[in-house]
Amino acid sequence: MPECQDIITSEEYGDFIWEIAENPEIIRQKYSEYCPQLINYRYVCAYERLDRIREIGLRNYSYSSIPKLFGLMDTTAVAATGAIRLQNQTGFELTGRDVIVGFIDTGIDYTNSIFKNSTGQTRILEIWDQSDSSGNIPDGFDYGSLYTAVDINRALGDTNPYSVVPHRDENGHGTIMAGVACGGYDRQRDFVGSAPDASIAVVKLKPAKQYLRDHFFIKDGVDAYQENDIMLAVSYLMDLRMRYSRPLVIVLGVGTGNGSRTGGSPLAQLLGKMGQIIGNCVVVCSGNEANARLHYQGRLGDGMSEDVEFRVGADTKGFALELWGNTPDVFSVSLISPLGESIPRIPARKNYGQTVNFLLDGTTVEVDYRLVESGTGEELVFLRFINPSEGIWVIRVYGNNILNGAYNIWGNLNQFTENIFFLKPEPEGTLTVPSSAQNIITVGGFDNQSNSIYPPSGRGFTRDNRIKPDIVAPAVSVYAPNTTGGFTGKSGTSIGAALTAGCCAQMLQWGYVQGNEPYMRTNYIKNYLIRGAKRERDVEYPSPIWGYGEINVYNSFLIITRT
Repeated sequence: MPECQDIITSEEYGDFIWEIAENPEIIRQKYSEYCPQLINYRYVCAYERLDRIREIGLRNYSYSSIPKLFGLMDTTAVAATGAIRLQNQTGFELTGRDVIVGFIDTGIDYTNSIFKNSTGQTRILEIWDQSDSSGNIPDGFDYGSLYTAVDINRALGDTNPYSVVPHRDENGHGTIMAGVACGGYDRQRDFVGSAPDASIAVVKLKPAKQYLRDHFFIKDGVDAYQENDIMLAVSYLMDLRMRYSRPLVIVLGVGTGNGSRTGGSPLAQLLGKMGQIIGNCVVVCSGNEANARLHYQGRLGDGMSEDVEFRVGADTKGFALELWGNTPDVFSVSLISPLGESIPRIPARKNYGQTVNFLLDGTTVEVDYRLVESGTGEELVFLRFINPSEGIWVIRVYGNNILNGAYNIWGNLNQFTENIFFLKPEPEGTLTVPSSAQNIITVGGFDNQSNSIYPPSGRGFTRDNRIKPDIVAPAVSVYAPNTTGGFTGKSGTSIGAALTAGCCAQMLQWGYVQGNEPYMRTNYIKNYLIRGAKRERDVEYPSPIWGYGEINVYNSFLIITRT
């Protein structure tokens, strides 16, 4: 509905993720005034005027209902994955044909020749531009503009293509992702993607609203995207897959520092469900947070306490920290400011929150407890620092009813957070969310030129001790297309995820399309990739850094065909 498009995109409305127990269609009718956007049988997005609702925060809303903000995970590689050998190997010739690869990102440069087939027609099936209100709204959704292959081909034949299809990728990240995964042959520049004949589907995420940027203290000028928009993008790609009756690879090159790292967030739950469906494969990057110094790991005995120190730089407007514990342990905190002003221990009670003011430092801290957080069932302590003073802060963590005693504290993404870091950080356990979800393939990054790990590559394992990342892929100075018609070197685990997504399209072509493995889905592909991964280092596999090794899809097929 046009009026819903205005509501959904308006800065005057807040966005919420509802977990539902009724029939989704009943929800749509019953709560039509909130412009509900159905994601699946479990989740729906709803919208309400900010001046009619309570202040955003855990005092008034559940942790999972507030959309988290996600950032982009970027800061010769195709050959290193083994994909080119599969494209050219007689008997295989796997190029991703009849497989859809769906990108949820910043859009795509649809005019680039590497996204066209041999006749000059586009290989892009559809683009849903959530940030554009000028075109037709896609069926089942109430905002954005949908551009089909017919629209794109018409634009490509026009002297001014953007007058026909005004979609652009201003950032360039989405074009890079699509290029390394599905870019066609450019022999003059010696380039080809992992799956050059795959069909492409694109969702351009709309920018996050300002009220959420303010709540999470996102720095000005940094790209950020909302969890609910990403979830709706996943739902759209599933609808598209059903309409075209083709297998689908969903690749996600964004992540957030908010969450339990156990797969309990709404987005992680949704991706896990999508990954279980026959003909689907979900690929997510592990993030670039290993050396950001924004993770602390501790362990307490019953009745004990521990001081966690972190440094805050000058002119920091604010930041949030999340402490996660394991059931049945109960953790509580007190705080000490750089000037030595202390706040007594704040008791941990069900859904209890307290705002404390440091008079000498001029700092306000909101402390909220969730003894049973709805998505995970585990304890969350959410701390929000407003106008923090410069210097060394201390969180004194207390343990009661301790059985396990382990706890973790995470800050938000490095690009989101201003001038804070733990004095004794832990680089392991630095996966971003949703890379800890179940039934997905999680990809870390390495440098195939120097034969070493990509230092920022997010490390496992998950907080519930599952193996993540699953594999690593090239992620340093990867040769990729830009939005000016040329090529550039790009780094980040999102690039490794894109390369892996193309390899997954090759596997789906062989298994699902050609009928060699008709029940193929994410875990099938993941286990084939694990079997074929290169493991020649003097490390213990599986490794929290290297996972099960370096991707080699060609070797995976050799193992498949020999057994």
